[in-house]
Amino acid sequence: MTKKLIILILAIISIIGCDNNKEIDKAASKNAKEKEVQQKINKSTDKKTNQIRIGDYMSDTSDFFWYAKQSDTASYWIRIVFQKEFAVYQFHGQCIYWFFTNHYYTKADKIELLWSYKSDCLLTMDFLRKSNGVKKFPKAGDAFCEYSLLNDTVIVVKYNFPEWTEKINKMEKDSIFPKYLYLKKSGI
Repeated sequence: MTKKLIILILAIISIIGCDNNKEIDKAASKNAKEKEVQQKINKSTDKKTNQIRIGDYMSDTSDFFWYAKQSDTASYWIRIVFQKEFAVYQFHGQCIYWFFTNHYYTKADKIELLWSYKSDCLLTMDFLRKSNGVKKFPKAGDAFCEYSLLNDTVIVVKYNFPEWTEKINKMEKDSIFPKYLYLKKSGI
């Protein structure tokens, strides 16, 4: 009799446990379906507006190269790749700076570059740390510039220290801090 009672109790506990698992599975399935529907809505909304965001070009796994239009005699070769937390700013083949960034998407989609960096550079770039005769120049942690899309292949750059960036461009006889960046097409 005791064995039958123990078996009966175990069977009841097992049945109750299965019913609870089914309820948990149903709730998880419902949440997954709701999430899937929301993702489809978001994708269809993006397709309807055809809106490409600058954040779409930020990646730690894929490189989207943005370059400045420079003459063939330029001393520098400006290219920028936006990662999730950094803008990789290549001044030259042997001079790369990693600047911290903030990405904002509210009514305006933009990337803010902070004057906080680490570098790997064989060139002497002391002019980036000096005022160069200009009163307002970037110091560690300053918001240096904002990048926003003009269209899906052109970025407009708004500098917070325009007098200083113009002075640098004149001193170096190059477009180190360009007003526009252009997406490099694959295969070019």
